[in-house]
Amino acid sequence: MKDNNYSKTEPITTRKRIGSTIYEVRSYFNPAAVETVEEKLLRIIRNDLQFISNRAIMKLSQTAGLPERSSV
Repeated sequence: MKDNNYSKTEPITTRKRIGSTIYEVRSYFNPAAVETVEEKLLRIIRNDLQFISNRAIMKLSQTAGLPERSSV
């Protein structure tokens, strides 16, 4: 892990048992962050949806030039 200020704060630890294995995840957050976790997740989701939408539009525009009764 990079040397950062996160180590000065206590991590949030989550444990999950799947079968006979217990997984432990430690989450560190930047105390100087300017957006909340909710805002960050919404931003990531919006960016992903925008990316998917742009790809769909590009795909449609590539096939839009074909004539209606094309045999291709």
